[in-house]
Amino acid sequence: MTMERRDQQNVVLIKGTPTACNSSNKGQIKQTSREDDLSWKIRIRLKAQDKTCVFTNLMKHINIDTLREAYHAIDGKKAVGVDKVTKAEYGKRLEENLEDLRKRVAVGSYRPLPKREVLIPKANGKMRPLAIASFEDKLVDWCVGSILTEVYEPLFIRNSFGYRRNKSAHGAIEACYYSLEDGSRPNVVEIDFANFFDSIPHKKLMRVIKRRIGDKRFIGLIYRLLTGEILKSSGEKLPGIIGTPQGGIASPILANIYLNEVVDQWFLENYASYNNIIVRYADDAVFFFRKEDEALDFVKQLHQRVALFGTTLNEAKTRKLKLGKQSHDSFNFLGFTFYRGIQGKRKILKIKTQKEKLIKGIQEFYHWIKTYRNGVKLNILWNMAKAKITGHVNYFGYWMNNLKVNHFYFEALKSLYKWLNRRSQKHSYTIEGFNERVKNFPLMPAPQNIKWKTLGRSYARI
Repeated sequence: MTMERRDQQNVVLIKGTPTACNSSNKGQIKQTSREDDLSWKIRIRLKAQDKTCVFTNLMKHINIDTLREAYHAIDGKKAVGVDKVTKAEYGKRLEENLEDLRKRVAVGSYRPLPKREVLIPKANGKMRPLAIASFEDKLVDWCVGSILTEVYEPLFIRNSFGYRRNKSAHGAIEACYYSLEDGSRPNVVEIDFANFFDSIPHKKLMRVIKRRIGDKRFIGLIYRLLTGEILKSSGEKLPGIIGTPQGGIASPILANIYLNEVVDQWFLENYASYNNIIVRYADDAVFFFRKEDEALDFVKQLHQRVALFGTTLNEAKTRKLKLGKQSHDSFNFLGFTFYRGIQGKRKILKIKTQKEKLIKGIQEFYHWIKTYRNGVKLNILWNMAKAKITGHVNYFGYWMNNLKVNHFYFEALKSLYKWLNRRSQKHSYTIEGFNERVKNFPLMPAPQNIKWKTLGRSYARI
């Protein structure tokens, strides 16, 4: 019975001798005409269901068709790389450029250009480095990422929600909620890696990948993408000696592959059961235990595990806490705070917008309207404001979080009123006139008309 429950978290790992899998049709005893019509992604996906399969011929999938598919899939509005080539410019001689790129990739002469570093401010005041690749390198990165996604998707556990198709942050939030709701798993361990994307050791990552992929040319291509030079914001050019470049198209799947090995499969083999559950979104993860001694042992062993794989935990954000039915403790996950609060005459598990995220959202809206109030026409500005408010509601709009959502909304209205009246020396609105415009052109539905997300009892019961 225990094993059946553990299997709900993909506990039973298929072990045995790896079998070589050629993702083309060659070498197979029999192929149906239907398979000939299947897309390359589906062909890989079907073979990847065999978890012992080792793929030996993946480079054939980086061809003109997949490169053209990548060209149409990549957003042309994104920042350009060091060569300043945009999607539109690359597309002027698209077929010639794609054929030249295909040949270089096929013969092994392709080398990515240095990635341009851009520093993005974080909520804690620090800077997050993003690596902006050239458009041509984005094409190769997209193809590699797509192939890796099909190869590794069957290996990932159900409760891994980050950067996967048909998975979302809301799924992770709801899985957490229902793991905690009944109070049977009160011991919570929340972890956070210190600069995870920038600290993944290349050799250890490649060692993990080689267990699933035996195509040496494809392995070499991944390694070249990982170790490409970085043009720092200071102008210094440095080799990529560690980490997966944040901003790279294939970086999320590479990070998931490594975390699946470092954390997910190890947890499932050693701790998982119906009473012990993991929920992970990228490098943010929480674990729920029935017994406190198991939670304490897990924390101790986890530090040793991540050190073995060349990464470290952020001690400030890694801790064990208790969140039973009468607990006064809380933890943050994906922008929400989980806590026990009063609902009527009883105490239930609740979620609300994390304080730091709410403050940051209000400040960002304030600075946005201050900056753009004179840059665009009023109707366009109003629609942009509506889109920002709608995006906030779409993510944070759970019924039990309606007070925090409305708080953000009213702060956004205050910012709009203040800065729209500073578009010129003459005030644009009185408070009555502004309220009339909000009534005629609403920025958010009335609270009673919002379709608040619910946390129904039947979802994510694991």
